[in-house]
Amino acid sequence: MDRKTPQALMCEGFKAMLEFAGMVERMESGQNRFTLGVLLILLLSAIPLNAPSASAEIVCCNSSEFELHLVGNNADATMTPFLSELNGINEKTVTQSVQGVEEIETWTLNWEHSDTIPESTWDFSIDYEVQDAIGVHANATVEVKIGDKSYSGESGNPGTYLSQDGTVSVSVEIPERFIRSGDTIAITFAVRSLLFTQPGDDTAIRFVWGEDTDSAISVNLPLLDIEMPNALIVGDEVFFPIILKSGFGDRMWTSLEKAEFKVNGALIADVRSPSLVSGGVEIPFVWSPSPGSPDGVRTVNFSIWLNEGDMPIQSERNHDINFAEGGGGDSYEFGEPLRTAGSTLDVDIDVEYDSDKVRRTVEFGIEGAMAQWLRWGMDNIGNTSLRSDHFFDEGKNWPDIDPSKHQNGRVDTEEVEALQGWIDSSTWNLKDFIDSGLALDPESLFEGNLFDMSPEITIDLHDVVGISDKLLTIRIDILLELSGQERLLLITDFARPQLNTPIWSGIDLSVTLTTSAFSGLYEVESDGIEVTHYRVGIMDVVTIDVEGLNDQDNFDVKYTVVGNALFSPFVTLLASVLLLLAAIVAGWRMTRYRSRIFIFASTPVFIGIVGYAYILSALPPTFVMGIAGACLVLMVPIAIVSPKRYDEQFLSDGSLDDDFESAMDREIPTVNCPACGTGNPVESQERPLRLPCGGCGRTLRIEA
Repeated sequence: MDRKTPQALMCEGFKAMLEFAGMVERMESGQNRFTLGVLLILLLSAIPLNAPSASAEIVCCNSSEFELHLVGNNADATMTPFLSELNGINEKTVTQSVQGVEEIETWTLNWEHSDTIPESTWDFSIDYEVQDAIGVHANATVEVKIGDKSYSGESGNPGTYLSQDGTVSVSVEIPERFIRSGDTIAITFAVRSLLFTQPGDDTAIRFVWGEDTDSAISVNLPLLDIEMPNALIVGDEVFFPIILKSGFGDRMWTSLEKAEFKVNGALIADVRSPSLVSGGVEIPFVWSPSPGSPDGVRTVNFSIWLNEGDMPIQSERNHDINFAEGGGGDSYEFGEPLRTAGSTLDVDIDVEYDSDKVRRTVEFGIEGAMAQWLRWGMDNIGNTSLRSDHFFDEGKNWPDIDPSKHQNGRVDTEEVEALQGWIDSSTWNLKDFIDSGLALDPESLFEGNLFDMSPEITIDLHDVVGISDKLLTIRIDILLELSGQERLLLITDFARPQLNTPIWSGIDLSVTLTTSAFSGLYEVESDGIEVTHYRVGIMDVVTIDVEGLNDQDNFDVKYTVVGNALFSPFVTLLASVLLLLAAIVAGWRMTRYRSRIFIFASTPVFIGIVGYAYILSALPPTFVMGIAGACLVLMVPIAIVSPKRYDEQFLSDGSLDDDFESAMDREIPTVNCPACGTGNPVESQERPLRLPCGGCGRTLRIEA
């Protein structure tokens, strides 16, 4: 938001009048001189007598030399003065088989502030490494394109000798010229005429740039303008606006290493949300003076550090503060909030799978600059002064809103309903809102095509209707119809990568997927993120809880639903329990005359294995039932190898001699075989009892 005080506007008008005066004085007509005199008198009479002695704003600074570091590759290749924006290393390898010119990369920078570039020499440097050779002769060229003009430089002919590893440097002469906002600065680096010394089979030269390298171009550019408008007194607070205008736009604030603002030497930590202005950003620093603070001049100092270890860029001015007169009105007028000033995003996804349908609720909890931007946008729906590509511009056919509600510094119910209705009216609008408005990927947040899901949208301001950065919640409900077994997307990386300063400073993700008793999951696949899958009773549960995600994280989670109730959690649990019971009963009956110690030991082991497979591991239903069946099969050999047990009636706690004497003294009942008359001893108390006759071999049945 550009502010010009009445004094500044008056000065501009006065300059225009002087130019007009010069033109008129060249005329010979006396009547024209008389008219000019009248106009000058009227202009001077409009100058207020109590105008402050201090100027309305201070402008800093002149063009300066600094380094633009090379970052990114292909379409994302750009340059930045901020080390904080370097992330990762990029490279390109050129082999000895390459003939002619090999372009390594073109780094492009979109300039956002009109100014004059002084005549200077730009020095380009890029790190390299020679592989499988002692060195290489190469001719390196650099082309600098500013707007529609190109300038070039080269390392010289027949070529520079590059040994092992180091840095290639090329200088380019740049004449004085004007650069407009919107112009592009492009740097192209290329090599040709490569001649390797003692090459091997894998000879090549590798160029690297990015993090932890010295690859950069030293330039002389108008880095920054610092403007300090007059202080504004609002209630008990004093607002000191700082306007930063730079070819790097709002990144001149969001990517800084450090910034300090002081009033009479006292550090001010209260910084309100920045606003966009033409070519830069406005940052309000807020001073809360102690009660009874006297009027007078306050000296403010503003310092910024581009990178750690750099010399600070400093500016200073005096403000004549008069608390009695005020001068700020009832509130501080914010412009469009800066979306990249830091925002947190809580994504809470709740998925319910039941038979042939999936219900999904996606809820965005937004705090910080994005929450303020959304509230500001709703208050500016259909604003004709917005640029044509702005999300809230008038070209989206917004619903009609009472003109009295427009741009009144608060979000009215009609404005919330207008945005909600516009999003809800079309799936294309919903996708555009998620993509352009929230910088998220709609295809990564939903398991199917939004056109088939009948989305419903709800916006909750949590009773905060001012242009505030407090919590704002957006909820999207969808319903997906299924047919049979399907493999669906649960979640994947959904934050749009931001080349420079990201919109989201921190993303927390919480996902919960539950199923019904007769509709389960066959399997869950995950990559790059921790997923918990378990079964509670007769339903599947999948949970994901991650904090601190960013737009560079890559992850993917998919799940396969079972279209057959035979593999549902209820049937799987029932079948597993029945198989375990069958195994226990079979083992118990097979060891009727044997020791059951192995059965007692194996039973809890089998129950634990099946329980772990069903509950904690949440293996596919076929695996769980297969494990339960294996337990039944294993119980058979366990029962067979169990040792025969000794009847307790023959054994005592005494010695073997005592047991022998006791056995000799004990009367053993006998039964005579009705066929042959042979007496057969009956040692067991079990009834009915079958035993073979010792004489004829017939089977005798004893009932009592």
